[in-house]
Amino acid sequence: MDHRPFEDWLLDNQELNSEQKHQLNTHLRTCSSCTSIAELNLALNSVNEVAPAAGFSDRFQVRLAAKKQALRRRNLWGFIILTLSALSILTWVAWPILKDLILSPVNLLATWISSLASFWAAIQAITRAGEVLFKVVPTFVPTYVWMAILIAAGGWSLVWVLSLIKFTNVTQGV
Repeated sequence: MDHRPFEDWLLDNQELNSEQKHQLNTHLRTCSSCTSIAELNLALNSVNEVAPAAGFSDRFQVRLAAKKQALRRRNLWGFIILTLSALSILTWVAWPILKDLILSPVNLLATWISSLASFWAAIQAITRAGEVLFKVVPTFVPTYVWMAILIAAGGWSLVWVLSLIKFTNVTQGV
């Protein structure tokens, strides 16, 4: 049996013509589900609405402002603690470099120049290896396969970023 029109009539409080009223009354005699909906609807319509207590909105606004202030204060202290922790860890990790810089800046400068030269040589070697690799790879992998791989990687990256945005954007209610 299709209850849909009867449920719509009962829940929407529609004005019914005489034929629809007759169909509804006939259906209500046989259907306990729709009868319970009609009784519930009648009970809800007979209840008087009660106005909120005096000053409710003012108290609500004050509570909301207090919660926002507490949230701001908690976020500020969290930021301060995070910053101090990061600076402490950075200082602890960088202490050997800072100690060398204080004791002998020339040695540190020489070490940095040597590291930069090694880095530049590594970049040149990787570039030359890449040139050789790109001469070999395209011969057995078609271009459209590389494009499909790059598009799939971009799509997965987009899905990953969107999921991070969705799951970290948690709203906090009152």
